[in-house]
Amino acid sequence: MPRKIKVAEVVSRLESGGVESMLLNYLGHFKHPEDFDIHIITQDINDERCVKQFQDAGYTVDIVTHKRKSILKNVIELYRLMHSERFNVVHAHTTLTNFYILWIARLTGAKKLISHSHNSFVSKSKVKQVIWSVLKMLNKASANIWMACGHDAGVFLYGEKAMRSGKVQILNNAIELEKYAFSPEARDRIRREYNIGKTDYVIGHVGRFMKQKNHKYLIDIFAEFNRRVPNSYLLLLGTGELEDEIHHYVNDCGLSDRVIFTGSVANVEDFYSAMDVFALPSLYEGLPVVAIEAQAADLPVLISANVDRSCAITDNVSFIPVSEDIDTWLDVLGRTVHKHRDIIVAKQMRKAHYCIQAEASFLEKIYS
Repeated sequence: MPRKIKVAEVVSRLESGGVESMLLNYLGHFKHPEDFDIHIITQDINDERCVKQFQDAGYTVDIVTHKRKSILKNVIELYRLMHSERFNVVHAHTTLTNFYILWIARLTGAKKLISHSHNSFVSKSKVKQVIWSVLKMLNKASANIWMACGHDAGVFLYGEKAMRSGKVQILNNAIELEKYAFSPEARDRIRREYNIGKTDYVIGHVGRFMKQKNHKYLIDIFAEFNRRVPNSYLLLLGTGELEDEIHHYVNDCGLSDRVIFTGSVANVEDFYSAMDVFALPSLYEGLPVVAIEAQAADLPVLISANVDRSCAITDNVSFIPVSEDIDTWLDVLGRTVHKHRDIIVAKQMRKAHYCIQAEASFLEKIYS
């Protein structure tokens, strides 16, 4: 019997988020999963349900010491694990710090070394920019396959020249389109569960509670919108280190009865059906999976102008600057109030290469 191809997917943390969703989507749609022995290597676990999803799918989950706790322990444990398992493919998903993972992988005999950019960070700090430029050079030197979730993420890590030359392979954040299609039944069920009326208006957001996602700004937008549209709710899906702080901010704004925190959920597709609009005012992003999912549900999508514009697959997407003035967000939100949702967008998204059944074969061929 031929030896299985051993693959290591190295992530910063395990939670119900973008990278984890992408991996579950792609790996779960391989045509010949029996050919692979897949390990998910993480430095942190924020959601045990996410771990269970990977284990139930037949993948091994390994945890190493977080580099922030001890970079030495992190490196030693990664080396020991990779030396023991002898991976053929190591796919690093930590963007700026992919390089050291891939150098360890090279030392332990891995042949396919994939650096994957999932983000396009923004900073005005000159010190950070200098550090990032060094890390980017190290990343390019460490990998023999350069990959990104979208154009902006690719330019950020590898440069415009590399993108133009075709050296960077784009792996679209493809999804199971039928799963996310608008469902009136799911809409009614979720709204009943959270005591939201049929005619109430729901702004939705899916994202980790962290600075990048800009939750306070979203609360400020909703506070003014709710003043204008009193029968409105803000639905926040996710967990994260700033969750308590955002809870307090909501209470201080007097919106505790209008902002719903769901925590991490396994059936996020049902919640998209319960929403009337999706808002993502991030400070920076690569190409967010949630924006693709929301479009598949035929939701109007309001996104920060800092996000890669190639995520606009349908005509339902508006890019709005994140600034002190929230009036533009409010104006666009106001125009979404009476939108009718029954349009089938799957054909359009399939044509744009966001159907997971078709796109998974691309990654499978790379690993093979």
